[in-house]
Amino acid sequence: MRGGRAREHLGVTLWLAFCLLRLHAFPFPIPFVEPYTRQQDVDAINDLYVALGLPDLDGWTALGGDPCKEAWQGVQCDGPNVSSIELRAAGLGGKLSRTLGDFTALTLLDLSNNKIGGAIPQSLPPALAQLDLSSNSLSGELPDSMATLSSLSTLHVQNNQLSGTLDVLVDLPLKDLNVENNQFSGPIPEKLLSIPKFLRDGNKFTIPPIPGFSPTPGTPPPLDAPPRHKKKVSPAKATGLSILAAGSLSITVVAIVFTVSKWRQKRTLRAGYLSGVEMSTPSWVREPPRVSAVAKPERCHSGAEGKIDWPPREIVKAAGSSMYHPSFKNSSKDIIVSDKNVQGGSEDQTQQFPFTFFTVASLQQHTNSFSDQNLIRETCFGKIYLADHPGSKFSVLKLGGDTAKMPAAEFLKIVQDISELRHPNVEELVGCCVDHGQRLLVYKHFSDSTLNDMMQFEHRASDPAETLSWDARLAVALEAATALEYLHEGSNKQMVHGHFRPEHILIDGELRVSVSGAGLAPFAPQPSDYCGGTLSYEPPEAAGPGAARTAKGDVYSFGVVMLQLLTGRKPYDSSRARGERHLVPWASPRLHDLAALGKMADPRLGAPPVRSLSRFADIVGRCIQQEAEFRPAMSQVAQDLRRALEDARGGAGSGGAAQV
Repeated sequence: MRGGRAREHLGVTLWLAFCLLRLHAFPFPIPFVEPYTRQQDVDAINDLYVALGLPDLDGWTALGGDPCKEAWQGVQCDGPNVSSIELRAAGLGGKLSRTLGDFTALTLLDLSNNKIGGAIPQSLPPALAQLDLSSNSLSGELPDSMATLSSLSTLHVQNNQLSGTLDVLVDLPLKDLNVENNQFSGPIPEKLLSIPKFLRDGNKFTIPPIPGFSPTPGTPPPLDAPPRHKKKVSPAKATGLSILAAGSLSITVVAIVFTVSKWRQKRTLRAGYLSGVEMSTPSWVREPPRVSAVAKPERCHSGAEGKIDWPPREIVKAAGSSMYHPSFKNSSKDIIVSDKNVQGGSEDQTQQFPFTFFTVASLQQHTNSFSDQNLIRETCFGKIYLADHPGSKFSVLKLGGDTAKMPAAEFLKIVQDISELRHPNVEELVGCCVDHGQRLLVYKHFSDSTLNDMMQFEHRASDPAETLSWDARLAVALEAATALEYLHEGSNKQMVHGHFRPEHILIDGELRVSVSGAGLAPFAPQPSDYCGGTLSYEPPEAAGPGAARTAKGDVYSFGVVMLQLLTGRKPYDSSRARGERHLVPWASPRLHDLAALGKMADPRLGAPPVRSLSRFADIVGRCIQQEAEFRPAMSQVAQDLRRALEDARGGAGSGGAAQV
């Protein structure tokens, strides 16, 4: 009888202990307790927010709040427990907090495509099933605690600066692992090779030993460790442990009652700690910069004017296809560019990039998804679209061919060289886009019109179409010549244009000139893929395979364009008589015969001054010499064109030219 009552008493005690344990581990909302979200999760998410540098996230706060009830940005809950945090490309900085392990019910954490630095902390959510920290600036080794994440099936840490080995991942139930473009080293554990989706390129792994192969003769290969066996617990011991647990939980009830009164005091002390210590740190309280298309440079950096802090070159090399493309919010300022201030993994090692990184979403928004209505023109480098933003316009070059396969580091090096060009007659590069493998260049919009449009070379010279006057043609040629002179001799890094064409000479309503395409030679298609007629601008020495592009080659191409200005013809016109189809061989012998020169000049010019016309023809003849060593430098060409322009403006007979 007594034994039955004892068992009944024990059963009631165990049932009460179970209820208290459930209440303690998985509390449900109580009317007089705030907030609804479990307090441990509230504290953990407050800590994460502060560690990330107080980013601009809807609902998030550094102290208190109710993430589940208030539906904080990117937060999903299962009852009062935070179960998911997804903040992809949210402009996050700072580092990961050390209290991530307090999220006991968090199964999904996605902080990819941000600027988070530092190391992955030891304390991680124990229930994690999916962890995505890709495309950040994380460094250090994978923490040992990662080996305890028994539910982790997806791990993405590609495009960071992580190092060490992958040994901590061996016993995890991974089905999707991506560690590309880091600095991991050592042999890849054999167990990881059986993961269904395992991406690992861009690291320093060593080739693992061949199974069954012994490096020392006579020494057998190492045997696998024996399987682990779980210890069996006897029923008596299990009963004793249950009674001990019940007693402990009974004491816990008293402790809970005692600590309830201390709870608010603890929050008050914690608030004082945050406000007195963490909130005073400048790097935490500074809001991420919001850069508009017309923002002043000082809003985009902290330091000397005109300089922007970027990650070290090693980080750029390790970055994948989605580097530095934080998302933007549609605010009243209609931001279309990404944040320039991308923090590197090391605060004392930065590189300065004088251009802006645009997001694909912003460019799609302002080009109407690259629609035909926004297409300005198509060149051999790719299609150019107008990005019409309130208060400013941009020309977006969508590079074609195999450019998308170019590594990001190589592409950014070329973009950096182009962005350093500073000349009033050279198209100004604003930035680029490498978002999701894209290779786009963004220029300050100068004009929709090119010399090709103005001259209307598609018309026969006898057509009464309106065209540029003679002195206007000389002025255009002079400004284009000064642009090439700057590329060859005046820029910090001497550069060859390599593809000088009339469609690369932009002309605005005031007949000002801006030469486009400078520095784009690495993106040019192969000669067999060229647009129709472009080979007519190539110098003779460029005909062979692998021929290098030189400044004297630019001089030849410039001479062909000047010959077009003189004659009004295309470099190749299949509609003409057989002997007149190729412009250069047809016109070359006529350049030094005044009678023939007058006949081959564009009839729409009327009667240009003979002295100016003759001087111009002499410049053209020297530029299109078959031997490169006999062609003049662009500085000499520009000087001679100034004299020809003076002759045109000082002489008589230009009144018959049609004005634009």
